[in-house]
Amino acid sequence: MEQIQSRWFILGLVAASAVFWLLYIESKDRLRRGPSYSLIGAFTLGAGAAVLSLGVFVLLEALGGLDLAPGNRAGLALLCFGFIGPVEEGSKVLFAWLIVFKWREFSEPIDGFVYAAALSLGFASLENLLHLPGLPLAEQVARTLCLPITHTLFAAIWGFGIAHARLRMPPGPASWAVQGGSILAAAMLHALYDFLLIGWDATFVTTGMVLVLWIIVIVHARRLVRVERQPTQQVQALTGAHPPVKAA
Repeated sequence: MEQIQSRWFILGLVAASAVFWLLYIESKDRLRRGPSYSLIGAFTLGAGAAVLSLGVFVLLEALGGLDLAPGNRAGLALLCFGFIGPVEEGSKVLFAWLIVFKWREFSEPIDGFVYAAALSLGFASLENLLHLPGLPLAEQVARTLCLPITHTLFAAIWGFGIAHARLRMPPGPASWAVQGGSILAAAMLHALYDFLLIGWDATFVTTGMVLVLWIIVIVHARRLVRVERQPTQQVQALTGAHPPVKAA
């Protein structure tokens, strides 16, 4: 009975975190908000990306690639930079690239962040459901709060990069370079985060990384919204049109 209650508690904790962060992400798309079902769809695909990532790690473990001696930081670096960062971010990018970024709702640069973040929330939610059981309550709450935003911030790097390249750049080598560079940067930052946290227990350093990245993402998102809003405001100024006023 206690185990069943614990499962329901974990499910509720993860669900509440997912709803909170989805609402936060949706609030960043202030121009033409896509339908809510598109965010839910991206969230669900993110869970699929987590399953794909888990399958890769299960295969890697079966091949002996996860057998690290305690204190083997060289092996840990290889694991983080060669597998964890690239596999987890790559799985999310794959679902975004093949499915989400082909939706008609993906129409402005801020959507790169919005949908990459929704994918990441689905990824983190499934990861939490798998790893929270057995942890102390304080760790469950901390992981539920922190893991989604951490995944979201790393994904924001390639979300912004791919959206800019696809929607604001002509096809060609420069566009591919921006997309590939943003994916690589996200994977390496993700790997660095895990390496510092696992190998050095550098909680304060990794927390600082997340806070700095969060500030950068928020500033860039606001700049994108401001730039996208300017053409509409210019048209209204030239035509004398004004936004409709809601009746009291």
